Amino acid sequence: MTQDLATRTFTTKVPDKPGAFMVATKIIMRHGGNITRVSYNKAVDLHTIFIEVTAPEAALDAIGDQLSTVGYLAEALPESRVVVVNIKIKDEPGGLYPVLKILDKYDVNISYLNSNADNGDYQDFKMGLFMENPDIVKLVLDDVSELYPIDVINYVGDESALDNTVFYIRLGNEIRGMFDLGEEKAMEFIQESNRILQMLQDRGSDPREVFDGVRNLAKFVARYRKENFFADVSHVELTAETTLHVIEPPCGSNTYVLEHGDGLLFVDSGFAVYANEMRVLLNSMFPNFDSRKKTMTVTHADVDHCGLLSVFKDARILLNGRSAESLAKQHSMEHDMREETGIHLGYSRLSRIITDYVPPDPSRFEIIGSAPDPENDGFTHVGTIDFGGLELKVYEGPGGHLPGECAIICDEAKIAFTGDILVNLKGLSPERREFVSIAPFLMTNVDVDPELAKRGRAALRGLLASKGGDFLVCGGHGPTMRL
Repeated sequence: MTQDLATRTFTTKVPDKPGAFMVATKIIMRHGGNITRVSYNKAVDLHTIFIEVTAPEAALDAIGDQLSTVGYLAEALPESRVVVVNIKIKDEPGGLYPVLKILDKYDVNISYLNSNADNGDYQDFKMGLFMENPDIVKLVLDDVSELYPIDVINYVGDESALDNTVFYIRLGNEIRGMFDLGEEKAMEFIQESNRILQMLQDRGSDPREVFDGVRNLAKFVARYRKENFFADVSHVELTAETTLHVIEPPCGSNTYVLEHGDGLLFVDSGFAVYANEMRVLLNSMFPNFDSRKKTMTVTHADVDHCGLLSVFKDARILLNGRSAESLAKQHSMEHDMREETGIHLGYSRLSRIITDYVPPDPSRFEIIGSAPDPENDGFTHVGTIDFGGLELKVYEGPGGHLPGECAIICDEAKIAFTGDILVNLKGLSPERREFVSIAPFLMTNVDVDPELAKRGRAALRGLLASKGGDFLVCGGHGPTMRL
């Protein structure tokens, strides 16, 4: 009986000497692991090597244990050189003394010290600490944190050599603060950032530009949470009894809600990170929202279209077969259909982390139907969703943007939900336009097969034209448009 394989990235810190990497590979080989990716650049980071390994889970655990035993496994990326920390010390005689004893114990010098009372029981002590040996940092922070709250707020060093370790540290700290990530998630974010960096460096991109792209992605998502969240909302009367509500969030995909009586049909649902904000909005839009009969579907299985599927536990989830398969892979921690395209893996995983995405439970899926393996660039009718007396026909496309992509078309109401096959980029606000420009840079292209996607978009336009045209097109991003 064959064992299920899994993939894990080990962030290793190896000594700068001949044969060091060979030691790590021997450990991996001894446990039957297969190295699928290695990232190392001595010019910018002397010790850190990211090693991606595929093996059974038990073997991966054994590899991690042995790498840790020989001192090669980095539990977290350490700070180095001058580290600026803020320590909240109880405002009482001798409060600072235990901290000074810890610094003396590890032979750490203070480059500067500044304190301010916080008008409470504590003082904020900002310290610049010389830490030439990066391994000392974690020890100092651990010891101090047992006494007082401590935060690393700055790293001061010479960045002219583009020290990747410094960027990883700063990026990890920023993301941890933006999204309240634990250590494990922060390290995963760093590893996926490295994956993107390696890919784009191979294509000639400036590492600074890559890190800025990753940082901007996170900043955009974090910027519009809680009181800063907003959405453009509009309404279209499809029939005397059925209304379409269009919700355009600050970033992520649009959410469309059809309302008929006490029933609501969602087509796509944006980022999971805005779940609380969307609940508030939906409760203001729909009286007795929580008790309404809810049905949800998606145009395709990207995380920015599926965020609320796992949030509304009482909703039916209707999917075509390929989208259901991709979401089921996410649920079982496998690579989904976008992540199987290697150049998209890092961006997809970053998006999952910063948007707090939870894949929906596959046991809730109701399968509409699936197209046969695509042999052309057209769209195949796979099933119909009946809602409010309207027939919403589900057409599966060739999969150029993502396998399983669908267009959901109602001939009677002259409306088409097209996901990211057709979008209105010209209608985007400047801020939204900047946000949607990040993904093509970090993935090199948002389509898994750009040429097939181009032909698929032409085929969908042709399908709408064959139905008489003048459809209200509800795309994944941007305002609705007529086509």
